[in-house]
Amino acid sequence: MKSNQTSTRNQDGSIDDRTLDAMIGQTRPRIARAMKILRRPPARVGVIPSPLGKLLVAESDRGLAAIHFLFISGGERTLELLRMKFDLIENQPSARRIEKEIDRVFAGGIDAVNRPVDLSLVESDFQRRAYSLLRKVPAGAVITYQGLAAAAGNPDAQRAIGTTMATNPIPIFVPCHRVIRSDGTIGNYGGGVDNKIKLLRAEGFEVGRDLRLPSRAVMGHRHTKIFCRLDCSAARRADPDNALIYADSRHARHEGLRACKLCKPE
Repeated sequence: MKSNQTSTRNQDGSIDDRTLDAMIGQTRPRIARAMKILRRPPARVGVIPSPLGKLLVAESDRGLAAIHFLFISGGERTLELLRMKFDLIENQPSARRIEKEIDRVFAGGIDAVNRPVDLSLVESDFQRRAYSLLRKVPAGAVITYQGLAAAAGNPDAQRAIGTTMATNPIPIFVPCHRVIRSDGTIGNYGGGVDNKIKLLRAEGFEVGRDLRLPSRAVMGHRHTKIFCRLDCSAARRADPDNALIYADSRHARHEGLRACKLCKPE
């Protein structure tokens, strides 16, 4: 061991070049890993106007990371959470692209909010699963809190689903406005009930003053590909894990469903 050590040193006691290169090579992967942890990914931030009020938006290279309604408190907390995950860069061109996509929602663009999202601000696996499932609910359709809890694997977790929707870091694009109560009323919304109504109306639901879904709404089953009137006996027997409520027959047909022969929902 001693002879090996002396063979790696020069006559003046310094470490020779080959040994130094080998030592650097051994430590380089560890240094690279440490630098990767310290070097946070960038996120582009900006403030935009919208039909729902002023919004703070943030977008990473992986997708949209945050939207915050600026008329609601908590904007500083959102920025704090973003700074923990990203290096923030003000970028209005990125913000303007998001603004145009939201504007298209209110111009009838049914698929305007299907851009990728970055769930870095979401810590819970349950919440990630719920948000991913929610993104599969198309515009012109809604799901109940109970139905989303069941689809997420825990039918008794309706309260947890409510909390998950209330803390959604990317509203509109993770469409928590498409989650309603089992009694057909639209329920609450982190951006205010008025904004939930605006979004649902933009997607085809004629929500009335009673905050209920319209009578012409239909229930569709994603496995059988059949849609029914809400009072149809077949609809009441539908598995809530796979049932969605559509604004009307047209929206259900757009998703490839066919009308029930029993209740004839036309």
